[in-house]
Amino acid sequence: MGVPSGEIIARPMVARACGCVQEFQHYAVDRYREQRKAKFQKTRCPACVAKLVEEQRRAATLPKKGEAFKALPPGTEITMSRRPDSTWAGTLVGDGTKVEATGEGPQGVTLALARAWLMARGLWDEAAAAAADSKPPIQPIPTVLPHAVVPTPPKSAAKPAAPKPAPAPKPAAKPS
Repeated sequence: MGVPSGEIIARPMVARACGCVQEFQHYAVDRYREQRKAKFQKTRCPACVAKLVEEQRRAATLPKKGEAFKALPPGTEITMSRRPDSTWAGTLVGDGTKVEATGEGPQGVTLALARAWLMARGLWDEAAAAAADSKPPIQPIPTVLPHAVVPTPPKSAAKPAAPKPAPAPKPAAKPS
């Protein structure tokens, strides 16, 4: 189903999946108009797609959960409370810097607080994240703790070699 060519006979305004209303073109000869319109309504407008891509890029540059919590100084205090609308609000105070955040659950709020504290202190910025992304990832050294479940390494894409079949038994010698 390609884009039709020819005379445009109408340009109705149609809502996209993102909620933006945009012009949809009706061609004089268009066998697939309904399919094109359905696809048009299921997709986002280019501006909203660009905004989403930028948000995802910025989210990828945020410090990981472990990095954010390890960077907090000793004695950091986190205070959280559940609001009447079932959201959570929290405050983090560490080394004289106070940050606040809200969210749907306590785990998300604590991570948002730790990240906000790092940003407020200037300990994490997008330039540092870009530099960190350019380096190869550090492979963790596996440690075996008593009574700990040791994760199995990921299976490689290549199939393992099949085991060699056992040699066939030698025929018994016939008596002469």
